[in-house]
Amino acid sequence: MFGLILKVFEYLTPLSTLTFLSSKLTDAKMGGFTQWLIKKFVTTYKINLEECANPDLKSYETFNEFFIRKLKEDARPIASESECKAVSPVDGTVGQAATIKSGRLIQAKGIDYSLRALVGGLKEDSDLFENGMFCCTYLSPANYHRIHMPVDGKLLRTIHIPGRHFPVGRRNVSYMDDLFTKNERLVCIFETELGPMAVIMVGAAMVGSIGTVWDGTVVRRSGIEIKNYADKDLRYKRGDEIGHFKFGSTVITLWPVQGGDLHSSITSGAVVKMGQPMIANTALANS
Repeated sequence: MFGLILKVFEYLTPLSTLTFLSSKLTDAKMGGFTQWLIKKFVTTYKINLEECANPDLKSYETFNEFFIRKLKEDARPIASESECKAVSPVDGTVGQAATIKSGRLIQAKGIDYSLRALVGGLKEDSDLFENGMFCCTYLSPANYHRIHMPVDGKLLRTIHIPGRHFPVGRRNVSYMDDLFTKNERLVCIFETELGPMAVIMVGAAMVGSIGTVWDGTVVRRSGIEIKNYADKDLRYKRGDEIGHFKFGSTVITLWPVQGGDLHSSITSGAVVKMGQPMIANTALANS
């Protein structure tokens, strides 16, 4: 009954409109109010300013400038190739991480969702990851919100799928069917030495925007948009920044069947940092 009430409430709530208004507010230069908002945020979420590349709060003219703050170069050590095949692209909490079976991914206990719907509906894209591994990582407002490469790779294409902006916290994940295929998302498919890899940036309530380093802020639209980059030779190294969220959301990483096994530290409920192992080396996986 609670799940039904939650669904009705959120379908009737204009979350996309509220998200749009929130993005305007947090991108506005409001002087003293902006400074108050940032300081309140730092206190509420216990933000570690010692990690920040720029810890001077007064230098941030908008709330979002601070929200997508950069970290010091040594704040997130990137695990080496001798330690793992690939690393976590973000800070956050692992929701689910497992094998993709029969074209379905686990959302929560008793709830799964379609791989093909997640990546935009094309069988040729979903087939790349059938029987492979996935990891779904939730970013709370307290987390660092820049997204990085898990492994060296070349960008092949992106698929922007418009959708709703339902919250993606634990409550909704546990009660709302097909949550990650209802929400707006940007699917980024890369060619890597492990095979194809996808980093999927899922929008949510109050996520002002999704941004990438190759194409700037994603423009919200009414239909699916596919952009091909195979001829652009856009290559990124393990740990390179590739995008950001303006407010909390979720990143789903997809790996091919030949890509390897999830590292032993990647389990449901685990708190992870960008740069820590995600895909184990063969020796680690078999140990």
